[in-house]
Amino acid sequence: MAKPSDWNKLSQKEKEEIGADLFSSVRGQYIISQALSKAIDVMKKVEPPIMREQSNIGDMEILHETVFPIYQKEIMEMTPEQFKKLAAKKKLKEVE
Repeated sequence: MAKPSDWNKLSQKEKEEIGADLFSSVRGQYIISQALSKAIDVMKKVEPPIMREQSNIGDMEILHETVFPIYQKEIMEMTPEQFKKLAAKKKLKEVE
């Protein structure tokens, strides 16, 4: 799904329906999961360490691990060779 080209012409109700549909879709769950993963990485690097929002990071990790686990950085950023090794180790079928 892409943001409609006429987005600014839509009513608030139409926008909310589109947002709710996206949120409840697998794609929406993936996007939220990816956003949490990337935000966690960025927030963990904040300097000086005293400025890191540890409680927010922890809460985001809980959400990512339990409610929005679809995006797993370690898997999504693998090279094809690394993925094949993991698939063989886990005895996964290759998607063609």
